[in-house]
Amino acid sequence: MPESMVIITYPSPLLRQRAVDVEEVNDQLRAVAARMAEIMYANKGVGLAAPQVGVGRRIVVLNPSGEKADEKVLINPVIVARRGAMEGEEGCLSVPGVSGTVRRNANVTVAAYDLDGNELEITASDFMARVLQHEIDHLEGMLLVDRMTPESRMAARDALKALEEAYGKAEPEAGGPH
Repeated sequence: MPESMVIITYPSPLLRQRAVDVEEVNDQLRAVAARMAEIMYANKGVGLAAPQVGVGRRIVVLNPSGEKADEKVLINPVIVARRGAMEGEEGCLSVPGVSGTVRRNANVTVAAYDLDGNELEITASDFMARVLQHEIDHLEGMLLVDRMTPESRMAARDALKALEEAYGKAEPEAGGPH
């Protein structure tokens, strides 16, 4: 049920599983997306991928501006074009307390479906391009820590070790082993 969704945290193996395509856009999927958006806003995020809440489907909610009109739900998103390069600081709701420098494409075009099953294409640059790439990485089982520069990974190692130790002691429903 969507009500019970919680953010799964590093190093849960659920975050490393590749999400499977959504085959049908229906009311259950819309309820999952709505609950994901609630969780994203409650945690002051700008994006959230379904695997981050234990749903192994290719669903992303995002809102880089925070304005309700800018909220997007992407079903089965795929990056179809990439250009340029940029480096910038990123954090992740599934890796709390950790941020680092990540190199990304400066411009991307993403093909996806909306909540009505319509095809859409988004061409984005800068921050929006970064958010799209970050969330689509989650659908592939790729995490922020995999993309951070070596210097950032080194700087984050104590925080990552603390998350690993806390995960080992956590109850399953609190984001520990499932």
